[in-house]
Amino acid sequence: MKLTILTADGFAALTLLATCFSGLSLAAPTVEGLALEKRALPVLLGSAKSFGALSGTALTSNGATAITGAGGVGNAGVWPGTAITGFPPGTVSGVLARGTVLAQNGKSGCLTAYNNALSIPATRALPSSNLGGITLTPGVYTFPTSAVTLTGTLTLNAGGDARKQFIFKATTTFTAAALSRIVLTNNAQACNVYFVVGSSATIGAGAQLQGNIIAYTAIGAGNAASNKGTWCALNAAVTLINNSLVAQAGNCPT
Repeated sequence: MKLTILTADGFAALTLLATCFSGLSLAAPTVEGLALEKRALPVLLGSAKSFGALSGTALTSNGATAITGAGGVGNAGVWPGTAITGFPPGTVSGVLARGTVLAQNGKSGCLTAYNNALSIPATRALPSSNLGGITLTPGVYTFPTSAVTLTGTLTLNAGGDARKQFIFKATTTFTAAALSRIVLTNNAQACNVYFVVGSSATIGAGAQLQGNIIAYTAIGAGNAASNKGTWCALNAAVTLINNSLVAQAGNCPT
């Protein structure tokens, strides 16, 4: 093996290069081109908060789905896709946004929130991937397995501070079983609950959820499931069946 002897001039050149590049850092991983730099709370939905449901490809409803808003209108939209079916008989108190600037801005808000939530370091690693039957205080939560479930009731206790946030990071899927519930106590707010899902989210029939679900692929809801917050499927469809979705557009203290 040939060794290269570094001369004094060569060493000086390397020293100069090191000085020039000492302030630079390697680029962070990205999702759709956005750097996952370490961020801090709060996570914000931006324009997406006025949407009950938002999809990257298609929004489909069967039956009497109703999308409304607390403290504002309840929109539903698709971007960059344009396919929306099932309205009517489904109803929207705001706008059905098919590939419009409104939908684009909403999708951008979802993507920004998704990336920001991913970049915030966890404050607690839960011992179980089933959220049912427990009470949690504000924080950023991870799980021992990639798939996260909710069976039964999850209680979220904000300790009296309505600005506090609950962020749950599911590496692959999130599944809420039929009749599962999220209960908010001590001033916890639905707008400050986030499920950040690495693939798809499935909501069982009759589930009563409160919070924002941002899934990298699809979101599918069973018959008569309900939610207070925004459901956003970044790269696939949102499928609804007789659901009640209430956007939290003007109802968040954060």
